[in-house]
Amino acid sequence: MITDVHHVGIAVRDMEAALRFYAEALSLPVVKQGEAPARGAQVALLAVGGSYLELVQPTRDGSPFAEHIAEQGEGLHHVALGTDDVRTLVAALRARGVPLQDAEPREGFTGRLSYLAPEAMDGVLLEVVQPPRELSDSGGGSPVSRIDHVVLRLPNVEGACGRMREYFGVETKRTFERGEMRFSFLRPGEVILELIGPKKPPSALPAGRQARPGSIAGLAFEVTDIDALAADLKERGLPVGEPHPALQGGRIVSVHASGACGVPVAFIDFTDAPR
Repeated sequence: MITDVHHVGIAVRDMEAALRFYAEALSLPVVKQGEAPARGAQVALLAVGGSYLELVQPTRDGSPFAEHIAEQGEGLHHVALGTDDVRTLVAALRARGVPLQDAEPREGFTGRLSYLAPEAMDGVLLEVVQPPRELSDSGGGSPVSRIDHVVLRLPNVEGACGRMREYFGVETKRTFERGEMRFSFLRPGEVILELIGPKKPPSALPAGRQARPGSIAGLAFEVTDIDALAADLKERGLPVGEPHPALQGGRIVSVHASGACGVPVAFIDFTDAPR
């Protein structure tokens, strides 16, 4: 029932600063902006190809986004998986005993949605959403063509892959190990989920040592003309590196989290490189 990664949620302290990077520097179109009073937040939705970024600034104490920023700082908050039938999907999750924050779908800023509880995916916050039909991408104009992948850092990659298959029917496309780390790649649609974690599961840890909870660790965009983009970001005074060959092919450049509202951002250019 999953169509793709619908959006990636980012908790920000300052909406104007966030829009200066994501809307102005990256030229991503803002397709919806407004208030979410029930969640105590100001929200902006930006189109990135067939997916979106949801920028969320808390407007009151007690907001779940204010609590997130107080505990972890601003940055990546949740990954939302799109579906054509959120009611049936949530009912199936509930029947399987999946921990849910929203036992029934509710109306939200991006559509009819339900959050899973963090423990459902080892600390990574997932949302399922059935978006309204009127949402669009509002055309191009950005060097960013799409979200290429989202990095999830998890204590048990194999277990998380099993739950993604059980909960959503999303199969693991590829897995490999390098040193003490395991890497798995899932593709619910156009956007790739890259799951990274220790090769040994938490049960293999020494007595008294606990696994770190999972987190959303990074965001990578596909772009064209990476050199021009890197030069433009440098002119804007942003902490950007130099384009260099990427392991997955093409060339990659990163912006430090301090320049992207707490989000480790990478840009990948696959021009003249096999995918």
